Amino acid sequence: MERFQHTANLLTVVQTCRRQGRSVIDFFAQALLAGSLDYQSRPSLLPEY
Repeated sequence: MERFQHTANLLTVVQTCRRQGRSVIDFFAQALLAGSLDYQSRPSLLPEY
């Protein structure tokens, strides 16, 4: 069941990026780089107001 949740989470990220007109590859690249550096620089899927 856990692997299905991981798949659902990834698909949610993909759909959100597409709806926001963002590159999915760029988002994942930023997330991976930030994960290896520090928590502060992680990209967000929340829109900025």
